[in-house]
Amino acid sequence: MAEQDEGNEPAAPLLAIMGRFYPFDDNGIPFAGSRLVIKEMQNLPNAAEDGGTGLNVWDGSLLLARYLEKRPEIVRDKKAVLELGSGCGLVGIASGILGAKEVVMTDMQYALPLMQSNVERNEALWKGPEMRCRRIECKECDWFNPPPMKELFVNGNEETSPDVLLVADCVWISSLIAPLLQTLKQYTTPSTTVIITYQQRGRDAHEEFWQGVHDLFDVTVIDTEKSVGLAKPDVFHVLECRAKNDP
Repeated sequence: MAEQDEGNEPAAPLLAIMGRFYPFDDNGIPFAGSRLVIKEMQNLPNAAEDGGTGLNVWDGSLLLARYLEKRPEIVRDKKAVLELGSGCGLVGIASGILGAKEVVMTDMQYALPLMQSNVERNEALWKGPEMRCRRIECKECDWFNPPPMKELFVNGNEETSPDVLLVADCVWISSLIAPLLQTLKQYTTPSTTVIITYQQRGRDAHEEFWQGVHDLFDVTVIDTEKSVGLAKPDVFHVLECRAKNDP
């Protein structure tokens, strides 16, 4: 069941949970009838503004991948799927396995080698004559200076916008919220489906993001347990968004 949100914040749950909620093994996890292998590395605290956290698989990514697995029609046969803050590449690769035609995963430069190696590691699952996916690419995207869309997609131009834009667990540092929101605004049109998952951690960052995303989008809060039978802790949120039409 999807519930239209009017901008009211959810009741404040505990702001953090310890350990992973969703099972993960970097030797492989079952996904859509296959075994998806995503490798991690140790964080590089001085690598970037995000504290080098793009080298780990976070629960928000696992949640979004599992949600898409339950609702593959969100990405299947879509011409252009863009992910922001892709990290190790779990969600983007999952989208390719589920049938997205073209996937562009983005993050800071330091995360791209591991992301690319995970794309290649799982190539047999998403690429082939019987697969819908044509390509999965890894591109740099700094939210403080996001590249134009024509630099992200093959055959892209200034008018290109993604059919689907995915964001998984990218909200935890207040200084990154405004750049993330501006990047979302730059890359979306009213025809773009935006799916965001995130874990509520600090109160100030949550309140700033919650207000900002409602200013940009018409937001539907997804009850994953009721809609697709996918359990999640109360500190996790799944949002389906559409850019507001200009008045």
